[in-house]
Amino acid sequence: MVVRISKRSKPEETRKALEKLARSRKKKKTGVAAFYGKLKGAYGDPLAYQKKVRDEWA
Repeated sequence: MVVRISKRSKPEETRKALEKLARSRKKKKTGVAAFYGKLKGAYGDPLAYQKKVRDEWA
């Protein structure tokens, strides 16, 4: 998005344009970050799960 600021533009107009730009740039959380803390206890004890998974590699 382009915000044009001329010499004659008022500071209030500039501020409004920048606020509009900031609102349009906000993004929702996507990917794994949206699920942090949501799956508590899904795998049981975290340490036991990690040991089990690492044993499968060997």
